[in-house]
Amino acid sequence: MSVLFIGKRFYTNRDALREKYGRIYQLPWHWSRAGIKTRLWLVDYHTRKAIRETDGALRIVSTPVKSVALLRYLLSRRFVHDGNPDVVVASGDCYIGWLGLRVARRLRARFVFDVYDKYDEFTGYHTPPGFDLFGYLLANADVRLFASRALMERAGGAGPSVLVPNGIDTMLFASMDMRTCRKEMGLPEGAVYVGYVGSMSADRGADDLIAAVQLLRDGGLDVQVLLAGHKDTAVAWTQPFVRYLGNVSYARVPIVMGCCDVLALPYRRSDYLDMASSCKIAEYIAMERPLAATKTPNFVKNYPVAAGRLGKLLAKPSDPHDLARVIAIQLRNPLSVAIPEGVSWQFIANRARADIGLGGVVCGAAVC
Repeated sequence: MSVLFIGKRFYTNRDALREKYGRIYQLPWHWSRAGIKTRLWLVDYHTRKAIRETDGALRIVSTPVKSVALLRYLLSRRFVHDGNPDVVVASGDCYIGWLGLRVARRLRARFVFDVYDKYDEFTGYHTPPGFDLFGYLLANADVRLFASRALMERAGGAGPSVLVPNGIDTMLFASMDMRTCRKEMGLPEGAVYVGYVGSMSADRGADDLIAAVQLLRDGGLDVQVLLAGHKDTAVAWTQPFVRYLGNVSYARVPIVMGCCDVLALPYRRSDYLDMASSCKIAEYIAMERPLAATKTPNFVKNYPVAAGRLGKLLAKPSDPHDLARVIAIQLRNPLSVAIPEGVSWQFIANRARADIGLGGVVCGAAVC
C-alpha cells in the first residue's frame, strides 16, 4: 500500500513543512512511521523555491506555483512512476482537491478528499458560473475526510465520509508553569492576563474580547488582554491594557498560552466558523487553563463533553457583557476541562488510516 498526500504548504498562517504543522504534515508523517510508503507533495503558493527532503521514511516535495517547478514535476517521469500510489489524498482547498482528483484518475488510484474547512468560503475561491467545484469534488471522491462534525453532517453527501478531527502534539501542548512562561516571554509575573492565540479576523471575536475586558476594568478589575497571532494590518488596538505579541512561531504558541490566567475563545457565529474545527480548542484544553468561550458549533459540536462541563460558563456569541461575566467567574473560581481522549495526532492518524484501509504495522502494544 502506498500513498501520495497532496497538501497546501502555507495555511492558517503556518508553514506545514518547516513547523511540521497540522494535518497536512502530521497525517502523512504518522502513516509513514506505520510502514506505509508515503510521499508528501506540498503546493507552495508563496515562495519560489522548490524543495526535496525526507523526514524519516516520509519523502517530501514542495513545488512553488510561482515558478515552473510545479509544471515540471507534473510532467516528469518521476511523478508518473515514483511509487505508483494506491491512494491519493488531497487537502488544502478546492484547487488542490481538483489536482488530487486528476492525479488519482491518471494513476488509477483511489481519491480521498480531505476537507479540513469549508473550502468554498475561502477568499481565493473562484469557479466558473454554474459550476460548483467543491460539490463536484465531494461527489467524486472515493472517501471524504472531515475535520468538523458539523461540516460532515452538512456536506458529507453520498459515499463514505470519515470524521478525522484536528489533533495536537501532546508533547508540545501540556500544562506549563505560568511563572516560567512569563519569564520566557518577558511578561510581568503579577499581571492578570486573558489570552487569545490565533487568527484575528472579525468573526474570531478579538474585538469582543477587548470590549469585555474593558467592561471588567471599568468595574474595578485589573485585568489585561494578551494576544498573539495573525491580525489584519488595518487593525490597531490602542488600549493600554492590550498587549499584542505578534504572530509567534508555532513552537512558542504553548508558551504564550501558558502565560495566561484564562484562555479566551470569543468566536462569533458565521457560516464559515460554525462549520470549522479549530485546532486551538484542543490546544487550550491541553494547557489546563480555564476557558472563556462562546457557545458556537465550532466548540459545542466538536467538543461536546468539554462544552457540557462548562455549561453556563459558555457566553453568548457577539456579547461582550456575557463574555465579561464568564471571564470574571473563571478568574474568581477557575474551572478547567479534561483533555478529551484521542486528540493526539498519532491516535487520529492511525484511526484515519484504518478507516481509509491503508493497513500499516503495530509496534509492541501500541499502534505506530
